[in-house]
Amino acid sequence: MKLFFKYIGEYLRLYPQIRFSKTDEVLIRNSAMNHLGLTNLNQMRDRYEGQAFFEKTMKNIGGLMSLQKHLNLELIDLDKVNLGDFQPYIKLDGKKVNINVFDFGNLPLIKTKDIKNPVFFIIQKDSLTFLLCGLATKDVIKNNLIDTSVVQSSTDEYMDFVGFKFLEKIK
Repeated sequence: MKLFFKYIGEYLRLYPQIRFSKTDEVLIRNSAMNHLGLTNLNQMRDRYEGQAFFEKTMKNIGGLMSLQKHLNLELIDLDKVNLGDFQPYIKLDGKKVNINVFDFGNLPLIKTKDIKNPVFFIIQKDSLTFLLCGLATKDVIKNNLIDTSVVQSSTDEYMDFVGFKFLEKIK
């Protein structure tokens, strides 16, 4: 949390905030339940992986939809998306921009070998609220990484992104 406020704290009030309604949450939850082949909420809560899958889906889909709402773009069709291995991205000016949604209080983790496109950083403040930080080019990302204390994998190298002062603001 200390590093989060060190690198992001002074910018938090500048980021556009998008809040979803409970109706939006229900739509995303129903999509996650359909993907898992479940028929009711209790079945999903009984399975730890079901609840974890919903939280991951809410983070990724919610981050993408918050950006789409802010830019007045058509929202993703939840019935057509494959939630199994969903990686959020958006096309801006014909170019692919990845979306990195991370939890409030943590710095965003970047898999160093996957830095191929610009990235839009979004903070998930709570389950329904997202803060749109801004866009980072590949060079900004590569030049603003620090070692992380979080171990994700023994084979892949992850680092924390800290270059929030260099992000392009959302329009």
